[in-house]
Amino acid sequence: MDVVDYFDRARIINIASRTDRRSETLDEFARNGFHLDNDKVGFFEAVTPSEANGFPSLGVRGCFLSHLGIIEEAIRLNVDNLLILEDDIQFSKRISQYGKDAIASLANMDWDIVFFGHPFEGNAGSPAWKVVDQPIHLAHFYAVNGTFLVSLRDFLYQILERPPGHPDGGPMHYDAALNTLIHSNDQVRAYYFTWNLGYQRPSRTDLHQLSLLDRVHVLRPVMTLLRRFKAHKLRQLR
Repeated sequence: MDVVDYFDRARIINIASRTDRRSETLDEFARNGFHLDNDKVGFFEAVTPSEANGFPSLGVRGCFLSHLGIIEEAIRLNVDNLLILEDDIQFSKRISQYGKDAIASLANMDWDIVFFGHPFEGNAGSPAWKVVDQPIHLAHFYAVNGTFLVSLRDFLYQILERPPGHPDGGPMHYDAALNTLIHSNDQVRAYYFTWNLGYQRPSRTDLHQLSLLDRVHVLRPVMTLLRRFKAHKLRQLR
């Protein structure tokens, strides 16, 4: 069993207009032998709000609501565990080897949230699960235990109901919300796998202001080609 198939349900967040990201994610899954069946494993159409409502941008709010929507869907379906990915996922070239080790260990652990992808350097000597003891500023490849889904959903709604700048945390980036929950509640059992199993693929952002080169229509195809070349090179290295 691979790291995707292990979970009761897996969802990949994708904005309908980003057919480029969807296509590249399909290639990424196929390249690593992961199957999408649009039932157990499939895409989730991202929320695209018309107002930021206190969030740093429309895209940040849409990302937050999309993760929340997947969690709510999983609660309705009463899933045992849930894997969430974003559509710029690029798997580590070692995911076949270490992914099996990760899920074999996970099956014998008590956990609430686990991160397969993170910004930390991999530990090839002793890949293992480690308690989250520092902020993880990414949420592109993580899982939630079914027993923790309701608690996570309720916390996210608290974030939505607070005003910006609230001392307990108001509207914020989704990964910041996860960090706030983990580091404000020592009862949350959160871990990350020390060998990073998934990175963010070079891709045009939907969360922040675009660079000048991305804003110029005639240059956008050039940027796309450059990012694909960079992704190809990174795929060989990590």
